Order: sequence, then structure tokens, then C-alpha cells
Amino acid sequence: MISNETLNCVALAIMFANRSRQLLELYQRVGSATAIVEHSSNLQAIAPDLNPQAFLIDQKELKESIDRAMREVEFAEKHGIEILTPDNSAYPKQLFEVCVDAPLALYHKGNTNLNPTHSLAIVGTRTCTEYGRDMVENIISELAKYFPDLLIVSGLAYGTDINAHRASLDNQLPTVAVLAHGLDRLYPSVHRNTAQRMMQQGGLLTEYPSFTKMEPSYFLHRNRLIAGIAEATLVVESKERGGALTTARYANEYNLTAMACPGRASDPASVGCNQLIATNRAALVTSAADIVKILGWEVPKENVQVLPSFFDDDLTTEERMVLNALKAEPTHLSALLANTGLSAPTVMAALSELEFRNIVRQLPGAQWRKMTK
Repeated sequence: MISNETLNCVALAIMFANRSRQLLELYQRVGSATAIVEHSSNLQAIAPDLNPQAFLIDQKELKESIDRAMREVEFAEKHGIEILTPDNSAYPKQLFEVCVDAPLALYHKGNTNLNPTHSLAIVGTRTCTEYGRDMVENIISELAKYFPDLLIVSGLAYGTDINAHRASLDNQLPTVAVLAHGLDRLYPSVHRNTAQRMMQQGGLLTEYPSFTKMEPSYFLHRNRLIAGIAEATLVVESKERGGALTTARYANEYNLTAMACPGRASDPASVGCNQLIATNRAALVTSAADIVKILGWEVPKENVQVLPSFFDDDLTTEERMVLNALKAEPTHLSALLANTGLSAPTVMAALSELEFRNIVRQLPGAQWRKMTK
């Protein structure tokens, strides 16, 4: 049974859809949505210093919003959607603390814990390269061995987002997608199978009520939620402009950690990441170990497979780039050159050092593979 406070949160969120920052300020000053609704014709009675013109509530519009909220509650109950409001312990607390326009109502479908011990947003270009895909898979698979409850947050978009969700699922990590539309639909629809899996191991989250008309601006606007929910944001690949850079900007604004993977100077897919790093708006990340160090996560070493990159602290940037381009399966030298963008002498020097440390192994036919033990 939905509480009256939840209903009022939904109603006010609908009414203040384009004034969410103003609504949050009002909510924080008053203390509850119900108090706002009950005193909507005279807010100064509960907030004497309030400017009545700035927070004027039209009574007809409020009634329409409450009616719309009642329909939304019915839709949620019928389709197994959980409505999260700031008074609900399941609401992402960090988002409410850092985001100046955090929604009063979030719609969630799945079994996600939105207040986990560790969480990481992974975002990037929709047209990712093989390098970007490998970085996502390697980082997530390595982190999963040490942090099995790590929540991966992304946006279900093409490219980096969907790769992050799928890699999380494959490594039994919970993952949540923040959507730019209501839960009556799924965009892009080709990711429906992945979304179905996520609802058993994570979930879908949105601030938009059902049957909200999708607008292009919503995709950028939802990025503030991706950044605000996660402990840190990692941009794997980004062109000179893109939504992933917006997510990193929100992380900076919220005083959260932004990180980025470096790429070749000539690669358009990495221009945005390289700029973030060059301008000190994001920390450089070449491996899962970098993330652990930057965030100060404590790595449990008992009963866990030891992965070299966590304990070889003095690898150079080039050595890490080569290491991350390798997998357990054989990789040809030519592929390493193409994926890293490094010169042949630099790659060979890095391989020699990594082999000396027993981190990689050379195979016949100019092939190399990463050691997993």
C-alpha cells in the first residue's frame, strides 16, 4: 500500500517537472511532501521566510497532478515498480545529499541495493572501439573478484553502457541502468534481453513517470543521476563532445571522483577522455588497480585469486596499457600495436618487463597472453 507521503511526492514531482531544483529546496525547508500539499495555498504558514511568489502553487494544477499521481501509483503496483522517495530507506542517500535537483520520486524495477558499500558508474561513447570494450570487460572482471557486491551504474545506451551492464552480469555483479523515460517502455528496445537479466541482478531506475514523452534533453539530464548515485564515475571512451563528459562534469560538481581511461592521441573515440585527464578533471585509469588506489578501497586478499595488476604498483603507463590490451587468450603483437597505439619498441619493452614479472607469457607466432594466476 502506497503511503500518502509517497503519493504526494509523486504528485509534486509531476507538477514541478521543470522546476525540480526549486521543489527540492522547498521540500528540504518544509520536511515533507504532505506538508507542502496540505499548506499549498499558504506555504508561509509553515515557512514564514518563504517568498510566496517564487513557490506559488496553482491549486487546479495541483489537483491534476494528484490525479495523475494516483494513476501512476496504480501503474506501479500493477507492474511491480517500486516508488522511491527521500523518506524511503531504499532511496539512494548520496544522490539526495549531493544533487541540488534530486527527484522526489524515483521509479525502480528490480532488486538493486542503491546504497551499496561500493558503486561505480561506467560511461562512454555509443560507438566504442575494441580497446574500449576490452577495458570495460577487463576492469569489471578484475573488480568482481575482489568486490562481489560492487554496483555498476550506467545508462543502457549503445556502446560503453551496454558493455558495462553485460560485463557486470557475466561477472555476477549487480548493475542498474538509469533511464531517460518511463518504465512503460524500453529504449533502445534491442537491449530488452539484457534489461530482463538486469532485473534479476540489479534493475532499471528512472525519475520519469510512465508514458512520459521522450525528449533528447532527458538523456543528458538523467546523467546527473548516474553520477550522483555512484561513488565515482569512470569514462572509458568519449569523443570531443558527448553525454559521458556531462556525467563526468556532474561528478566534479558533486565533489565525487571522476576518472578516465587514456587513449591514442589520434583516436577520435578517446579525445574527450584525454582532455579530461589533461585538464585534471579526471584521474587517469588504466586498470582496476588504479580505481582501487584512487578510491582508497580496501582489497580483501584472503581466499581470493591474486591478480598481478593489484600488487605490481610500479608499472608504467605504457606497461599498463599493454597489459590491459591482453587477455587470457593469445593476442598477436600486431593487435597489441593497433589497440594501444604505442610504437613497436615501446610495446616490446613493456612485454619484456611484464614477462620478467611473470605477468604475461610469450607464445609461438608473435603472440602473447595475460597470466591469470
